[in-house]
Amino acid sequence: MSQEIHSFQAETQQLLNLMIHSLYSNKEIFLRELISNASDALDKVRFEEITKTTLLTSKLEAGIRLSVKADERKLIIEDTGIGMTRDELIANLGTIASSGTKKFLEKLSESDKKDAQLIGQFGVGFYSAFMVAEKITVETRPASGGDAWLWESQGNGTYALNSSTREERGTRIELLIKEDEKEFLEEWRLKGIVRKYSDYVTYPVLWKDKEDKEERLNKSTPVWARQKKDNTPEDYKELYKQLSNDWQEPLMWEHIHAEGLMPFQAVAFVPSAVPFDLYQRDSHGLHLYVRRVSITDKCKELIPEYLRFVSGVVETDELPLNVSREILQQNNKLPAIRKQIVKKILSSLQNLAKNETEKYNSFYAQFGAVLKEGFHFDHDNHEALAELARFRSTKTGPDGWVSLKEYWERKADAQKEIYFLSGPSFEAVSASPHLESLTSRGIEVLFLTDPIDEWFVMDYPKFGEAALKSVAKGQLDLDGVGTEPRKSENEEQASPEQLAPLLEVFRRKCSDALKDVKISNRLVDSPCCLVADEHGLSAHMERLMKATNKEFAGNKRILEVNPSHPIILSLVKKAQNNSADTALEEWVEVLYDTALLAEGSPVRNPGVFAKKLTKMLEMQKV
Repeated sequence: MSQEIHSFQAETQQLLNLMIHSLYSNKEIFLRELISNASDALDKVRFEEITKTTLLTSKLEAGIRLSVKADERKLIIEDTGIGMTRDELIANLGTIASSGTKKFLEKLSESDKKDAQLIGQFGVGFYSAFMVAEKITVETRPASGGDAWLWESQGNGTYALNSSTREERGTRIELLIKEDEKEFLEEWRLKGIVRKYSDYVTYPVLWKDKEDKEERLNKSTPVWARQKKDNTPEDYKELYKQLSNDWQEPLMWEHIHAEGLMPFQAVAFVPSAVPFDLYQRDSHGLHLYVRRVSITDKCKELIPEYLRFVSGVVETDELPLNVSREILQQNNKLPAIRKQIVKKILSSLQNLAKNETEKYNSFYAQFGAVLKEGFHFDHDNHEALAELARFRSTKTGPDGWVSLKEYWERKADAQKEIYFLSGPSFEAVSASPHLESLTSRGIEVLFLTDPIDEWFVMDYPKFGEAALKSVAKGQLDLDGVGTEPRKSENEEQASPEQLAPLLEVFRRKCSDALKDVKISNRLVDSPCCLVADEHGLSAHMERLMKATNKEFAGNKRILEVNPSHPIILSLVKKAQNNSADTALEEWVEVLYDTALLAEGSPVRNPGVFAKKLTKMLEMQKV
């Protein structure tokens, strides 16, 4: 039969131009696509062998074979699969299926990044080979026993069809590699690509050397596809190192075999130390395989961002092999997989916390702040996360931890709320005057020192029936709660009537900063403190807001004064004698600034504050 010359479909030619000149930033992916196609062909012939008995048999073991003829610049990929008829060659390689091409090209024109994630969605993976090849030759014979055919093209608008003398079933693809792409003739380069993308293809991927000796490049059954009992701890540790590039051993792992409507296999790892890229965007995700073919090593759709420290691998047969990032984002099957993975990870962490407390506390010290992001993004798992949350407190000291459950089990008599105080560090919060009355009654206060904690209490305001209550906001109702409070060393206490003139001086001199001035029931040793409204922002939250927005003004707060503190009692007498006394007004301003310092906020004018404080010390003849 004479040679047939065919023209590519117009849209196919447009696609080829993009492939050759501008599409892929990651050219090595062409080999993954060709190996995937070969794996598909082997799947199809295996199915046909089960249902039919008239197929051609193969002299070779089922597999995918790679070889090179470096002096001729040729790379060869051969399989023993289903093969193609003449009509299938035209349909599969001469045109691109249905209207998908138009959508593909539209997507490309909309995208600023012409990268590999866009391909596969429309079944055009074969054409990626033109990125590295100046000519492609496909020789194929269908397993049904029909004639063999030879397809050739330089990607220039046409392709040729000839009859072939090939006797073996399957397909042989020969790429004439471009002069400037000779790296894809290097043995080490090709082997590396196979191990990166196709290590767990179901069929053997074999390397044929010049003497026709064969070396298997991909593994057989991967760790996650085996039964747990068939794996050793070393198997899991080796897989972890391959996936994470972490030289340390993982803290723990979870091997998942899920059946039912959405079957999949997975292994998820929790690291023992913080990854260097924990807070980098787009750095998380699980490695996704479909039928042993690597689709992406960072599938964010499989793991929520608050578990971004988790690495691992997922394999399913429920997705198409040619699947793009866009398809992954829209796929309605991935959320079902993700839900089960999250449930397993949280359950494993709960078991760790219950059975290996020190090990879990070490984990939480490193990853707790990230884990608490889940309270904002994952309402379905609030209670599981609440079991995992840990805090420092007035009773744990700087090195201990307490859970919400443990806190509530040892709550004080008549206590109805869970008390907390937020701040930048354990040292800063533990020295706060807001704690004085509570600690004197034996009431434990949690310290929330992670920046995420301010959002945590907004998203999780109650543990069971107990509300989380900030000791630096609103009124504190401590009557009858805990033990008898420790009294101030000074037994004298000013009455509300006696305090009234002094409170007015505070209001007059600090009206630009204060909403009100009140008598405090939360102070024992300190003269005063600043308190936010019940539903206002805490001082710590305001500082965080100002750090990101210099224009953020914050809200006026309430100054509470201790009616039994010696300084306050002294100032009460001064106010009663002369509320306009200049020295009294300076004392009032200094006390307000010390209240700012005590909560970790900067004073209004450090220089003025220092001068006034120095002057007062001189008056006291210190």
